[in-house]
Amino acid sequence: MPCPGPTDPKGPPLIRRRKLLTTALAATAAIGLAACSDDENGAASDAGGASDAGGASDGGGDVLAAVTVSEDLGAEPTLEFTSPLEVTAADAEVVVPGDGATIKDGDVLIWRHVYVDASTGETLQSWWKGGPAGGVQVTVDTIGQAAFDVFTTMTVGSRFVMAGWQQGSDGQAYSLLQVGDVDRVVSPLRAKGEPGSPSGDYPEVTLGDDGAPALAGPLEGEGPSKTERELLIEGGGDTTRAGDYLTMQYTGWKASDGSEFDSSWKRGAPFSFVQGGGSVITGWEENLLDLKVGSQVMLVIPPAEAYGEDPKAHELGGETLIFVVDVLDAAHTQS
Repeated sequence: MPCPGPTDPKGPPLIRRRKLLTTALAATAAIGLAACSDDENGAASDAGGASDAGGASDGGGDVLAAVTVSEDLGAEPTLEFTSPLEVTAADAEVVVPGDGATIKDGDVLIWRHVYVDASTGETLQSWWKGGPAGGVQVTVDTIGQAAFDVFTTMTVGSRFVMAGWQQGSDGQAYSLLQVGDVDRVVSPLRAKGEPGSPSGDYPEVTLGDDGAPALAGPLEGEGPSKTERELLIEGGGDTTRAGDYLTMQYTGWKASDGSEFDSSWKRGAPFSFVQGGGSVITGWEENLLDLKVGSQVMLVIPPAEAYGEDPKAHELGGETLIFVVDVLDAAHTQS
């Protein structure tokens, strides 16, 4: 079972907390340097930013002037630079402009990317070599003002490069380069499809005008001994599979009293994670496979597959949890 973080109004409690990159590179925390955080609030740190499209860095140093990135969008990006490359400030630039729509404030992006250790030139992770895809919601709060200025001048289909840092579990800051090819903008940001056929054994779900779910009340009777999944809406998109970079909306309630404890809808930002990466509770890890994008499901998760039986170990310990999840996107690994 993953090591979930504490409830945090800034982020979903179901994920285990990771120390993220301190620039827009924080779009994913999939590389191996990330680790469970013991911070009191568990919040991810996105303190830095990136540069304007011309490559001027945020606060000093034009580190990317020493980096050459290949421009063939049909092939894995290659980077040429002399290592060790010192990253003294966050930096970013567009390598190849895309021919798609201009990226806007609030867009949720999906990209394919490569991470390279700037100190050694070693490739740490690559979608082209079986690594997961990635992405980010483009807002000032998530990626910083300078990075936001870069992304809102980019177009879908662009290749970008960024320089930044990752703090490892040893507390050391590692200098990294990220190259990403922006594949698409996630849309719509709610489930869309045909009505499912729920069993009626669990509380009714109603949807607001924006698609946000509401639960009719608490669970009557005993909860299940293993996670139960009910299909509320069946989407018409691709099917989720292990290794996917999943993007979704969700709300979670305590089954005992029907009280809401977390919601991506309330935060105004969809949630993404790598399926099978061990970064979410077991009830999520094992029950979001083989779903069509656009689907909405209810997950009724017993304590053993959520936060355990001990309320002293976690404030949701001992609780059966109910989630309603809208599957918005499933970015596959390289086939």
